[in-house]
Amino acid sequence: MKNYRYILIYVLMVVVQIFLVNFFPLSRYVLITLLPALLLALPLDTRAIVSMLIAFALGFVIDFFSNGMLGLTSLALVPAALVRGEVIRSVFGDELGARGDELSLQRLGVPKMVLALIILSSIFLLVYIWADSAGTVAFWPSALRFLLSILVSVPACVFVFRLLRP
Repeated sequence: MKNYRYILIYVLMVVVQIFLVNFFPLSRYVLITLLPALLLALPLDTRAIVSMLIAFALGFVIDFFSNGMLGLTSLALVPAALVRGEVIRSVFGDELGARGDELSLQRLGVPKMVLALIILSSIFLLVYIWADSAGTVAFWPSALRFLLSILVSVPACVFVFRLLRP
């Protein structure tokens, strides 16, 4: 029963991300993304190749149903999925996978979860902003977009992760 709840909330968060991209743009300098939390909430035994395929499909679905360029979100989400396992090992330690536990905000603590989400969000946003600007935007507006997006997206990702993995 718990697996159905996880899948339902996961699909609902994908729909919420599509609505955020299409109908609730705060400004051109703020990109609200829930996708790093969706990546981090995958089961721990998910291999890098599988998580990269999931990230590609997730990004493709987001781009297909939004106004953005097709493939841009996939391009940014796949590198974040590639380093997902290393981020989990470096932030939470190796014993988490050895014990067979799942990531939980309550057991592991908010500071570690925020650190992991900042790392994944940074990788996603750096690639996304770099590819979206395509060398046509100066450094400081891109840096401002990155900083504001991190400040808005990480608390949203913590909330989404709490829904997926209480």
